[in-house]
Amino acid sequence: MTAPALASALSFVLPPLPAEFVQRVRTTGRDDFGRAVRVMIAAGGEPMRDQLRRATAGERLILCSYQAVPLPSEFAEIGPVFISADQAPARVPAGEVPAGYFNRTFALRAYDAGDRIVHSTLVAPEDAPVAFRELLARPGVAYLHARFAGHGCFAARIDRAG
Repeated sequence: MTAPALASALSFVLPPLPAEFVQRVRTTGRDDFGRAVRVMIAAGGEPMRDQLRRATAGERLILCSYQAVPLPSEFAEIGPVFISADQAPARVPAGEVPAGYFNRTFALRAYDAGDRIVHSTLVAPEDAPVAFRELLARPGVAYLHARFAGHGCFAARIDRAG
């Protein structure tokens, strides 16, 4: 199978944040680094990482720190994420990009099995499915991370489906 054919046949999935992380943050009020989280009321439009959607004005949110790349990778970094204070994590069907979640250009990083960045690019929201498939089809790519370009916040992990 050619590289373009492999990429078009490949499916992807955006898994939710680990349920144990979300539950721990909600019940203890602390993130994985022992820092207090901030409970707030959404202005509307905040990217809810556990829901993979934008918040509606008036929803209760938690702003907390999350480490998407594990140690000992030199690419391990801690950054802010919004999660719902009340709702269970959402699941997005394989091959789908949540409508409206990526509402402007975002950074897409490809990581190898050692959690090192092997490629990165900027992606327009309408190009997301193609970009996910193309990068996941590259040899040596284990998974992807999307980050919101403006603030650099972690947006989503993207894995091969199945």
